[in-house]
Amino acid sequence: MSDTQLNRPSIPAEARPRNPYVGPRTFSEADARYFFGREREARDLLSLVISEPLVLFYAQSGAGKSSLLHARLIPALREEEFEVLPIGRVAGGLPAEGLRPSNIFIYNLLLSIDNGRTPPAQLAQFTLLDYIAQRRATLEPQTALVLIVDQFEEILTTHVARWQEREAFFQQLGQALREDSLLWVVLSLRDDYVAALDPFAQHVPNKFRGRFYMQRMTTEAALQAIERPAAGAGRPFAPGVAQTLVHNLAQIRTRTGEVAGEFVQPVQMQVVCFQLWENLARTDLPQITAEALRDLGDVNTALSQFYEQSLSATAQATGIPPKQLRDWFTRELITDAGTRGLVFQGNSETGGLPNAAVADLEKRYLIRGEWRGGNLWYELTHDRFIEPIQKANEAWYAARRARWVRWATTAAGSLVLLLLIVAAGCTSPAPPRYWRK
Repeated sequence: MSDTQLNRPSIPAEARPRNPYVGPRTFSEADARYFFGREREARDLLSLVISEPLVLFYAQSGAGKSSLLHARLIPALREEEFEVLPIGRVAGGLPAEGLRPSNIFIYNLLLSIDNGRTPPAQLAQFTLLDYIAQRRATLEPQTALVLIVDQFEEILTTHVARWQEREAFFQQLGQALREDSLLWVVLSLRDDYVAALDPFAQHVPNKFRGRFYMQRMTTEAALQAIERPAAGAGRPFAPGVAQTLVHNLAQIRTRTGEVAGEFVQPVQMQVVCFQLWENLARTDLPQITAEALRDLGDVNTALSQFYEQSLSATAQATGIPPKQLRDWFTRELITDAGTRGLVFQGNSETGGLPNAAVADLEKRYLIRGEWRGGNLWYELTHDRFIEPIQKANEAWYAARRARWVRWATTAAGSLVLLLLIVAAGCTSPAPPRYWRK
């Protein structure tokens, strides 16, 4: 792209079209008009939810389950005249002192969907059926009610000291479904936890037969998710440009080089597109050209910027020095062969990094955790992060070395000058004889 193109008149901030990409966060209902690429999955999931009182909705971590729930399933259920409760979670902190709920998972779920309607002390005494009955008292008779629980694997991974209460949770869930014929439940979780729910199937009416698996985002779906939001926001991609971006995003690194992959990581895609749109925001370019993609939308550059911003935010939030964070990525998460490494999480540290910092990095979608053999392991969210992280760290280390060299050179120069002055004072010629007494 020429300097003339890049320096075209700037558009005032209030006149710029809204960024149609959400970056690393989950889509909300307000973002629904920008959510594309999952139309078939949304349609099929809706059909299954309507036909089954209990559905397990599962996919790989990072596939976009939560975004599909917010941007597609919930609005579609409302169009079908279902009343949808706020999305719930079974994880949460321990209750305040003096509160002793009989089931910590039920209590956290009710707390998350209640939105402050009911005092916590009262929620601590409720069964799930009690709460549903209370909410029904505020609805029209014969209202179909939907309860959605996101990140449901937390029933297995949190509050491990109260594992005995898991079975009672499913007993209450089954009771609510049997006694309330107008209740529907959707449990959304990672695919690697589905089998662990089998021991509890006896407690629910359909024995978990209602299951929907969402595969990772294909390159065809990613193309829609990239092209359609930009077109809707008034700055479309020129022909072939979005295909180039999808190809770059799908690359997988192997020992022998990079190969074209079958899937695209949605968070990574959103980060790159968000950054590209922001870089173009001040220009009046009518479309996103190949030149713009090359100069302003380079995948490695966008991911490096995302890495730098995330690292800075984690360092500020946790007090961990940036160098320690960078060293951890280089040492633990990237192998000598340039592939993703796995690092085991201990009681307080993960590969030498405090677990609080690891949790913060996971929240920012740089890394993801995976349970293997009862232990939690962490890795980069995608191969595509490896090269941007390596280059970002190399640049940071080089700049740091350059600062030390400049300081050392200045210090050495000052020291040499001081020594010359001292030496000159010690070796100065004797004063003229007439100065002497």
